[in-house]
Amino acid sequence: MKQLTLTGAFGDYDRIRALDSFSIQPDGIDLRILRLSPSDIFFRMCQFQEFDLSEMSMGAYCYLCGTNDNPFVAMPAFPSRAFRHSMVYYNVESGISKPEDLNGKRIAIREWGMTAVVWIVGILADIYGFDLRSIDWVAVKKPRVPIEMPEGTRISYMSDGQTLSDMLAAGDVDAALIHQAPDCFSAGMPQVRRMFPDYKSAEIEYYRQTGIHPIMHCVVLRRDIYQKYPWALRSIYEALQKARLQTVKALSDTKALAVMLPLLPAYVEETRQVFGEDFWPYGLDENRKTLERLVRYAHEQGLTKKELSVGELFADSVSW
Repeated sequence: MKQLTLTGAFGDYDRIRALDSFSIQPDGIDLRILRLSPSDIFFRMCQFQEFDLSEMSMGAYCYLCGTNDNPFVAMPAFPSRAFRHSMVYYNVESGISKPEDLNGKRIAIREWGMTAVVWIVGILADIYGFDLRSIDWVAVKKPRVPIEMPEGTRISYMSDGQTLSDMLAAGDVDAALIHQAPDCFSAGMPQVRRMFPDYKSAEIEYYRQTGIHPIMHCVVLRRDIYQKYPWALRSIYEALQKARLQTVKALSDTKALAVMLPLLPAYVEETRQVFGEDFWPYGLDENRKTLERLVRYAHEQGLTKKELSVGELFADSVSW
């Protein structure tokens, strides 16, 4: 039987590499992988549905699930997860010294609705009483999907020539929530600091208190392909699972290290002590608590008109 040929777009991840090298392929599918930056993937997929399948921002996907025009169906495979305590920066001249001081300030972000921002705003609100409506938000750009800001919030956009790093260093914004260290911080400018200098300890403590390991991206298949070949969703998901397990096995192999981290065996051992043996699970039930928290944050931050159920995120014709 002739195989279905599909093209998928993903970042350069170890948990996808087995599919890229063809050592694992979905049953009945000739899957061709493109390596692109996630931001490029999301823009091209959200605007043009350019690929047959891809990783997808959970923030954008929650928004699409809340509309009547979602062009994708998702599977609970999560190629990107990350704690986000490291992304809170502030200018020392702003009067900020602790998370509670962020309220009422002028805060820069890259984009409202991006998943990293959804998570850190939600975490700060839950634990430190952060009030997103008290903030003068300043964004680098408008959202990739037409998200409306929550009622009572304020947002403006940077002009051409302005950068988040320059504004933070100059005190034009008091703080920034950004998933990559701004240049001013990387350059060692003393007026810019991280809110959680020991963010590793803060993230481990957060996980121990909540059991939540934030999910950044899921994997989506175009709806028109799913409607024509409904079996393809399960086939792709099972291949992603196999690739994930192969990666976990490689990270645990101490004969020759899979990545260029001299202390990799110690890191893997520590990770298992904190997260357990299955430290990066796929599947609906295994991630229900994290997904429930995410859909609540998405609703609170204006991405969805109502709080979605976890089941609404994934195709109901496939048992996960």
